[in-house]
Amino acid sequence: MNFVKVENLIDGKIVPKSKISVEEHNGYLKRSRLEEKDVLFSIAGTLGRTAYVTKSILPANTNQALAIIRGYKFDPNFFITTLGGKVVKEYIRKNPTIGAQPNLSLEQVGNLIITTPCLGNKRR
Repeated sequence: MNFVKVENLIDGKIVPKSKISVEEHNGYLKRSRLEEKDVLFSIAGTLGRTAYVTKSILPANTNQALAIIRGYKFDPNFFITTLGGKVVKEYIRKNPTIGAQPNLSLEQVGNLIITTPCLGNKRR
């Protein structure tokens, strides 16, 4: 099974190089199994890297350095672009927990406010 780490997120894409066993994927790592359309956001080490999970890398898993964002209600390309934008970078700059390496908590990621354009009603 593919195992995705922060360094595998390159230019918004996932380039997996590590592998784990089926037993690890279905065992103690089952909470971090990836699904198609998940958005990954790095929260440890290099903060703010993003990527979109496609069917081509599945089955796959990740570690605690990447937040798995799923269930969002807007276009994933818009979401990835927004997460890589100035407002989120400023939020990351102001909010990291400094330790051996900078990191964000899942709570901090959950508190990010993403402003989206209103789709509104189309007039005819």
